[in-house]
Order: sequence, then C-alpha cells, then structure tokens
Amino acid sequence: MSEILFGRTAIKARQIRPGQGYATEVKSGQSVQITDMQGKQVADFVAFAKEDRGQTLSTSHTRAANGSIMLQVGMKLYTNRREPMFELVEDTVGRHDLLFAACDPARYRELGLDDHANCRGALAKALAAHDIADDRIPDPVNWFMNVAIRQRGELEVREPLSEKNDQVVLTALMDTIIAVSACPQDQNATNGFAPSDILVRVYR
Repeated sequence: MSEILFGRTAIKARQIRPGQGYATEVKSGQSVQITDMQGKQVADFVAFAKEDRGQTLSTSHTRAANGSIMLQVGMKLYTNRREPMFELVEDTVGRHDLLFAACDPARYRELGLDDHANCRGALAKALAAHDIADDRIPDPVNWFMNVAIRQRGELEVREPLSEKNDQVVLTALMDTIIAVSACPQDQNATNGFAPSDILVRVYR
C-alpha cells in the first residue's frame, strides 16, 4: 500500500487488459495510482485539461521544464502551454519513458502484423466517450517503459524494471481528463514479451 495514499479513499478503479484503455476525469488535488500488476508492463498515459481540450499533457514540455528525459519524485508533468498538470509524488521503479510515441497500426504493419491491438487505438476508443478525437491525442508518458540511450544516441528498448505491484502516484494540479492503456506490444522487450494488466485507481 502506498504511504502517500494511506487514509485516502479510492473513488474509481479499473483493471486494464493489454490492448484496452480507460479514460476518466481527475480533479485538481486528486491522485492517480497506476500499478503494474504482474511486472514488466508498460502503461501509456495521456491527459487533457478538462475545461480546454486543446491543453494537453506534453512530454516535450515536461522534458524541457525539468531539464531531463528522466522523471523523479517531486518533478511536475507539464502541458503544451508550460503549465504544471501533475506532480509525481511516488515512484517505486524510477525508470520510465518520455520519448516514444504510442504503438499504432502502422507500427505493427512494419512488423508484418495486421489488426494487432495497439495503444493508439485503445486510447482513442476510451477518449471518444469524452468527445476527444484521435487526432488530438498527444504523445504519451510511458510509465514503466525502459529505454536505454546508447553512445551514439541510438534508442534501445529493454525489458521494464518494474516488478509485481510496482506503482507511480500522480497528484493532479488542475482538473483533467486522463487516459491510460496497457500496452499490448508482444514483438519486442517493451513488456518483457508477455503483456499483462495495469490497474488504475483515483483517490480523493
């Protein structure tokens, strides 16, 4: 159990299977807990300002504002207008990705696969219920994804360091709509070649 969340009440919970997504409102001051239920599983995460869907969580602005491609407890996640949207208040892994786009149908076609479940489609389906179109979805924060940067700048996807029940906890700094997908990538080390479930809880 998270020490940060001790004594607080979970008001929403959803277990997400690989290739599925979940979208919900998270109000300012509420916290989002994202748990890797079995280990080695990536969760793609995007968010929108509730009152202005044109303001989105931005990985590029988050990198620039923090001066780092890594996230640490105490850092904030920023919007495309450089406003703080979330604060990372707990992290039991310490290794996540701010560089990769969500997997999509084109990515799997490159791998010779048609109609493969993908994060882009899962996020779009979940966000459609909130009247957010696919073309407005930003690049995600890839929780638990382990990407190494090699000497010449090459990116190497490695198995996640997360173990069973590892988690991150974010506190919302504005009213938001979030979406989370459990990545179904089974063709490389992204999810340890065996995608599994993600658990999302919202606390007041």
